[in-house]
Amino acid sequence: MSARRLFPYVATLIVVLFLAGVFALRPTPFIGVSADAMANSLDDASGAATVMSCEEAGEDAWRCLAAGDVAGRPRAYDVTVNGFGCWTAEPTGGVAEVGTPPTLTGCITLLDH
Repeated sequence: MSARRLFPYVATLIVVLFLAGVFALRPTPFIGVSADAMANSLDDASGAATVMSCEEAGEDAWRCLAAGDVAGRPRAYDVTVNGFGCWTAEPTGGVAEVGTPPTLTGCITLLDH
């Protein structure tokens, strides 16, 4: 087979692989954000904290609770999500606990769903 005859097949394969990669890395525009996906993504980014639950708090806004601080109280985060599934989480009230970053960021991937 000549290169000219192979080109449509190779081009199609490249396009399919590219779209599969986009879907795997940023599935949110296609399948949306669920509470479990948001909790899993935040859990991955938070490191030591275990995210217990997330609930929708408006359009593109979530409120998530992470397992306890030093006193055993859960930490609350206000999370905003953009259209591509990337999010920014700040502690509710704007004050970070000692030993935690003031802002967490990340993106929801296919592994979080």
